[in-house]
Amino acid sequence: MSPLKEHVIIVTGAARGIGKTIAETVARQGGHVIVTDILTDEAEAVAAGITASGGSATAFTLDITRPEDAEVVAGKIVERFGRIDGLVNNAALDAPHGRAWEIGTAEWRHVIEVDLNGAWYCSRAVIPTMRAQRRGRIVFISSIAARLGSPHLSPAYSTAKAGLIGLTVSLSAQLESDGILVNAITPGPTGNTGAAYSEAGRKAYLDAHPLGFGGPEPIANAVAFLLGPGSGWTSGAVMNVSGGHFRGI
Repeated sequence: MSPLKEHVIIVTGAARGIGKTIAETVARQGGHVIVTDILTDEAEAVAAGITASGGSATAFTLDITRPEDAEVVAGKIVERFGRIDGLVNNAALDAPHGRAWEIGTAEWRHVIEVDLNGAWYCSRAVIPTMRAQRRGRIVFISSIAARLGSPHLSPAYSTAKAGLIGLTVSLSAQLESDGILVNAITPGPTGNTGAAYSEAGRKAYLDAHPLGFGGPEPIANAVAFLLGPGSGWTSGAVMNVSGGHFRGI
């Protein structure tokens, strides 16, 4: 089954973690993955691994905090492949800890620049191509931290992730008439097999996640759905993929 056959899909922050799993999942579903990251060597290794497994991938170095980089990379992709079918805005800082009154201005600005502004720069770079071809999918990886406060997480992180939801709603309203669908996913802590947890930590995780240890695969599967033909009537949605950790939208 190749629901994304011949689709050119950009995944940001794809050298590691959830982004890497998204890239591999998209490739397994037939898409040509553009593996982008500031970590050049690791991005190239991911693309090489996908290719070695029978998939199709190309790596590009991309610093999402530099709008000009996003424009250049988008231009190179169009020049080489003639199209951009999807963009997955995954690149972000890991959720930093910190209380509001302890966060300096530089830290606040850095988190907002990477986790919110960077996603906008990349989206803005691909919108002209998607509008011209009258089709496209944009997916933002937000977080349940946008909806669920924490005494431990930096408010800058929660604010940036909430901003992605606002961007999803606003862009979807403006781009649907051009055939471009914009959606967001709100993961919770992904966990994996639980092997790295103490017994107490394992129990605490499972108490908070009734559906068990999910790892990055459920997020990647949700992204693939939003990129594929089955989501043709889904736009402006915020998809909660958190293993039961959070309920609602």
